[in-house]
Amino acid sequence: MRARETELAAPKPVESATVWSAFARSVRDNVLAEVAIQGIRVSAMIILARELTPHDFGVFKILVIVGMIGILIYEAGIPASLIKQRVLKREHESTAWCMSCTLALLSAGCLWMGAPIIAASMKMPQLTIGARLLCIPILLEGSVVISNARLQRSLRFGMLALADLVGAIVFLGVALAVAAHGKPTLALPIALAARLATHALAIWIGEPRGNLGLPRLTAAKDLLQFSTSVSGGQFLYLISSNVSFILIGRILGSAALGFYTIALDLLRFVPDRLHQVAGRVLYPAFCKFQDDNQALSKAYLDFFNYVSRVVLPFVAVSVVAAPEIVTSVYGHKWLPASEPLRLLAAGLGVGGLRVAIGSVYYSKGYPSIDIYLHTFRIVLIVIAVTSCSRYGLLGVSAAVSVAEGLVTIVGLWFACYLIDLEISQLVAAALPGARLAAVCAVCALIAKTAALDAGFEGLVALLLIISATLVAYGCLEGRTLIGMISAAFGNTSFGTVDSYSETR
Repeated sequence: MRARETELAAPKPVESATVWSAFARSVRDNVLAEVAIQGIRVSAMIILARELTPHDFGVFKILVIVGMIGILIYEAGIPASLIKQRVLKREHESTAWCMSCTLALLSAGCLWMGAPIIAASMKMPQLTIGARLLCIPILLEGSVVISNARLQRSLRFGMLALADLVGAIVFLGVALAVAAHGKPTLALPIALAARLATHALAIWIGEPRGNLGLPRLTAAKDLLQFSTSVSGGQFLYLISSNVSFILIGRILGSAALGFYTIALDLLRFVPDRLHQVAGRVLYPAFCKFQDDNQALSKAYLDFFNYVSRVVLPFVAVSVVAAPEIVTSVYGHKWLPASEPLRLLAAGLGVGGLRVAIGSVYYSKGYPSIDIYLHTFRIVLIVIAVTSCSRYGLLGVSAAVSVAEGLVTIVGLWFACYLIDLEISQLVAAALPGARLAAVCAVCALIAKTAALDAGFEGLVALLLIISATLVAYGCLEGRTLIGMISAAFGNTSFGTVDSYSETR
């Protein structure tokens, strides 16, 4: 009787179709929310990029990194550990909640006291007030870590997507209001704090079940055995993803950092959206098949094929239309970001293909691989930035691109090794995306040449490039897109549409 009271999620036989139907619904919810969120985000960036300077965006990027470090401290790999548990007990949740709240309090306190030190080390005085604005939101976010994990474990991503959407709406409203009241340099920091606080409150409303109970040492041991490696890997991932920003801001200045941030964010736009709508759903889904390499490798290979057919064409077109994209979206003062974008494209394009490798590592019980991989990434990027900084932002961008490509190759090899997948199979799965990228790049180049010859520039030229590319993409990928939409709305399941697994 006691066991029945304490067990919240006992392991049951898993039906593949059931899991992927839930996966498809979660992806659908994330897609709908992400479309709205990115519409809001892009609108905000277009407006604010014209009101703010590259220096303001450089400072904001460092502030985002500071906030992410604070989040990592209070999470400490705990959500991933809860999701991984085959049997989740009440003492696991109550212990995890006490741990995350304590760590959130520690994180907020350290951030408040350390804000002036961070600002002085980066030579950006505005960071002091921005960092301190994040303290209360960090406490709120720390209190919903377990609610967030519950939603992920049960593949209820609709509520998480809604929380993200509400946070994005608040970010836009607050940023515009602060800028309109004559405080443009505070617009982004205040909006960031408001977004985090709103997101936490939305999660509380969506998953209000309490976590009351005394922490248990045995439960803590169950969680820490896995979460310690996860936390280490996530921390190194955060550092490896942002060390280039920190070094560029410190060595080349906040203006160069602003241009680099815009270039990299544009290239990361599609891979990041894929992570939001599908990548973060993969980990709890992959955990259902953690003991079945055949099912896991098939699912991963299908997803990898989908990713390559989206990411590679997007990056190829971005290279062709870089000036038009940057100036149309952000304004002519951001034109210097177009060349770094082109130099970063090769490495970031390949890097976009590693969206799901972390889910493979975690579901197979090897989060420590993330530690090794991102330590390698940090070393490569530090060498790349410091050795090429003498050549300015262009030299740094080219070197970072090479580093990202090498890290991706190593990371994909590890993922294949864990699930008994041949590298040749992965390469074959990427070939349709590579061919599609080549076709889209040629169409974009032809459209751009025709537009320039006709005297069209800027937004008009960009619209012509996008139209020509979408027509070509739709002709080649229409069947696959219809299959994916059908899967998302319940007519079929993930992996049964026209994907690589059926044709190899």
